[in-house]
Amino acid sequence: MATTSCRVLVVDDEKDTAQTLACLLVGMGHEATFLTDPQQVFETTERVKPHLVFLDIGMPGWMDGRSQSCYEGSIRGEGQLRLVAISGHGAPEHHARSRQAGFDAHIMKPLAVDLIESIIKQLAPPC
Repeated sequence: MATTSCRVLVVDDEKDTAQTLACLLVGMGHEATFLTDPQQVFETTERVKPHLVFLDIGMPGWMDGRSQSCYEGSIRGEGQLRLVAISGHGAPEHHARSRQAGFDAHIMKPLAVDLIESIIKQLAPPC
């Protein structure tokens, strides 16, 4: 169980994945919002003001190697928002690309509960 409650945004084009992770986060004591449409990310980030975003970087029409850092900068803005790349790819070069684009962590699907807990403890600001 979380000792602090953070606002978390989950973005994944697979509804079941997004909803399941959001429910898990709520069960951990956090506020969680999920999206399946990458076109809503910027608007929702502005409205929800999450502390942490779990973002599927393999969504159709979302990111490629050239645009990843542009999106990352736009989502993060000026605040303390932390970004976690979620991907089906976990080779060292995929982790490196996420880091170079400004993501704070890169995790692979399927997501493990203990990994999610660890990421939140490591990255979430005092909420």
